[in-house]
Amino acid sequence: MGMYDCLPKGSQVKLWECTLAELKVGDTVLDFGLPKYIVLLREGGYVLVNEGVITLIEENLGKRYYYPEDFPGVPCFDKYGNQVATKEDLIGELQEILDDSYYPR
Repeated sequence: MGMYDCLPKGSQVKLWECTLAELKVGDTVLDFGLPKYIVLLREGGYVLVNEGVITLIEENLGKRYYYPEDFPGVPCFDKYGNQVATKEDLIGELQEILDDSYYPR
């Protein structure tokens, strides 16, 4: 399973330090040299990071899934740290073998 960091409602992310930290709004994370970016949560929702500070956490646990197209002009990452530009980028490489999509179908 490996290490990860958690958000307040239990969503897991692996693109930051992966020290089992419990992160919340106002915490400092990696900025990846970007002024702003979005992390799309596999469980549903997203995290907005401005200048390396978490400024919004929308953890909705399957009620609404967001895609890069929902945030035009803002770089988006999946929970693993892969930059994604379209909904299709969220389809896993093993999709033909097993259900490996980032979001459920």
